[in-house]
Amino acid sequence: MAEAFKNRSEILFIYDVKWANPNGDPLDENKPRIDEETEKCIVTDVRFKRTIRNELQGWGETLWVSGESVNPEQRTKDLGIEKKEDALKLLDVRLFGAVIPMKQKADTSYTGPVQFRFGTSMHAVKVVFQQGTAAFATETAQQRSFREEYLIPYALICFYGIANENAAKITGATEEDMQKLLKAIWNGTKNLITRSKMEHNPRLLIRVVYKEGFHWHIGELDSYLKLVSDVEDKSIRDVSQVCIDITELLNKLIQNKEKIERIEYKEDGRLKLVLNGEHTELSSALKNSEIQAVNLP
Repeated sequence: MAEAFKNRSEILFIYDVKWANPNGDPLDENKPRIDEETEKCIVTDVRFKRTIRNELQGWGETLWVSGESVNPEQRTKDLGIEKKEDALKLLDVRLFGAVIPMKQKADTSYTGPVQFRFGTSMHAVKVVFQQGTAAFATETAQQRSFREEYLIPYALICFYGIANENAAKITGATEEDMQKLLKAIWNGTKNLITRSKMEHNPRLLIRVVYKEGFHWHIGELDSYLKLVSDVEDKSIRDVSQVCIDITELLNKLIQNKEKIERIEYKEDGRLKLVLNGEHTELSSALKNSEIQAVNLP
């Protein structure tokens, strides 16, 4: 069995949505989740992990959480889990953890090494209510029924997460698992091709990998990013109307470069970045920082 990863890391992921519902609240008419104080859009970590799991399943990975409504006891039987260690053969358990019911024993709980905070839009968003006709008439009426939905015209959303090497010792999450996670984050977002999730586009992915032995991390990396736009927040409709100022983030990384082994990254090119008032590409900014940078495939 491969060795568990030994390096703590932090993850930043930015993506945007157009005329979509990034994460509906089933307890509130499936409306997009909105912070009432800031009017920013919220996406739960559960929704984000669902995106990742969907992509992993598309690759043929067998997961503990399948996305279907199943009895957990039946799930352990279907997957051949007879003792708690058997659950660690599942990639999502190794990464995210799980509660596994065991026969005649207390449930086994694994705390996953990879944890994400709720994602939030980097600007206030507008929620639009739309009505339309359904595709078919009902059985009792000849007229078609009406469809109602709430959509967000545009949102640039940022997620922040941590991969904890101490928890990886218990679940056995490997560096190969981490690379699968990063690929699933990017491709899984791109592959959200449903009516309510159409036009989810990955824009920027950064993983800061610390040197082995440093049981420490900078923390809250998303707070060092600043959205810049000449357009009023709720009127933003395209990524071309915004820039992300990475000056404070890069300065923070340079301040701690002796603790950083490498930075892995992927950028799509349409999201404009600003460093010290000048447009830049992340690859160029990292090259000048003297921190080893690896472009993710």
